[in-house]
Amino acid sequence: MTKTSTPKPTAPLISKRQLFKSWLIWENFPQTCYNYERMMGQAIAHVFVPVSKNFYPHDPAKKKAMMQREIEFFNVHVEFGSVIIGMIIAMEEQKAKGKEIPGEFITSLKTSMMGPLSGVGDTIYQGVLIPILLAICIDMTLKGTIWGSIVYFIAMLAFSFLFSYFNFMFGYKAGAEAVMDFLEKGILNTILKGAEVMGCMVMGGLISSYVKITVPLKIVTSTQTFHIQKQFLDVIMPNILPFGFTLLALFLLKRGWSSLKVIGMMIVVGVVGGLFGILGA
Repeated sequence: MTKTSTPKPTAPLISKRQLFKSWLIWENFPQTCYNYERMMGQAIAHVFVPVSKNFYPHDPAKKKAMMQREIEFFNVHVEFGSVIIGMIIAMEEQKAKGKEIPGEFITSLKTSMMGPLSGVGDTIYQGVLIPILLAICIDMTLKGTIWGSIVYFIAMLAFSFLFSYFNFMFGYKAGAEAVMDFLEKGILNTILKGAEVMGCMVMGGLISSYVKITVPLKIVTSTQTFHIQKQFLDVIMPNILPFGFTLLALFLLKRGWSSLKVIGMMIVVGVVGGLFGILGA
């Protein structure tokens, strides 16, 4: 009597090609169906389309329950959050194999991780990586070459895709236990703190380099001409006007002004100051 062969418990239910396709969907379509109820939830459900048919091929009810679980509210930084996507695919795979993993646990874990990884991702991308690359590439463009735009496009695309892919695969291979251990040891908090300090330094450098405000006013006497910008403001502190105007914008934002109102205020100040000769080159 021959025994029917059964797959090993450790054998993956999904192929590398299916996993790659899921990552590709996440990297390219995470923000194509935003809404206030689910944010990226529908994108997560889209990610599960290539792999879900292998999890419950003969149990439509369980497959439906999984998709309903994954379409719930979710919002995270795309590249840094890809580790969560890989992790929950691994957890859903283990659950489909028969492991005792409650669906509520997967949802709670996914929700709890999106906050820290959003903070790290937004800080490093928007506060460090993008400003540094822009500073380098804008400087190249100002010298009269188009390579600045090309370098920025290629560098951002390459970094985003490569980092997202390896982050996704790390989440899938390491699983929930390794990622949670990474969080519990406080490593992400250390990275976030360092990135915040680095981001402040970078933004401070960009303010002094690219925010230009000068006062062309001068006091003319019978014996000399006193330049307010060169002989007064620059002596007190170079770039004091860009620094002060940046603090004013920050103050107004903290007081509840919208970004559109702050931009409108800048336009009004610039136009009025230019017309009356208070501000200028």
